Amino acid sequence: MSGRNKAMFSFWAIIVACGISFNGADASASVPVKRKVISSQLSQLLQRGYEQMRRGNYDDAVVTLAAAVKSDPDSLSARRYLAFALMRNGHSQEAMYQMLIIQRMAKASPFDSYTLGEAFSKMGKMSEAETCFRDALKANPNYDPARASLIKTLSSTGKYDEAFAECITGYKSAKTEMMSRYYRILYQNVQEQKLSLRKMQDQLQEQQQAPSP
Repeated sequence: MSGRNKAMFSFWAIIVACGISFNGADASASVPVKRKVISSQLSQLLQRGYEQMRRGNYDDAVVTLAAAVKSDPDSLSARRYLAFALMRNGHSQEAMYQMLIIQRMAKASPFDSYTLGEAFSKMGKMSEAETCFRDALKANPNYDPARASLIKTLSSTGKYDEAFAECITGYKSAKTEMMSRYYRILYQNVQEQKLSLRKMQDQLQEQQQAPSP
């Protein structure tokens, strides 16, 4: 596995750690909520689902976390975990459905906005995705998963200067060497996409200017 691929693979572990951390209770909401004692069954399902996601086993995580939501439909953590697992498993519509339910239950956390943005992105709705990633960063300017996805979204829509600026912001605020390296990789990716587009434009211009046979 190349250094770039290792960094990309490791970043998904960072996303899980940054976005959802298991503590055996519904404590991941961004605003105070009424606490309740959760059942041992729900706690075990959340623990298992979190560990499955941490290992990248999203197929099993979806099954486990769907069971968690069924056992307690009011659990924010269960729905957040399930939405993330669904999104990573390619079920964007189902993930969005869970996020819409969460929005009716509590104020969106940075992780909620990030997950919704990823769902929009996978559906090709890049403008909506960009808005969600920016919302996540407004709530938490140091939320690396949202910034990384914002960079990719900006680059994919040709907003290269904005993408470069976000790379630099992320690089300067990176807390670890791995995150610094990841933002350097993202910067290089944006450069490559910009150069590739320019090359295609130059080739098209040459073809248009070439004399007819």
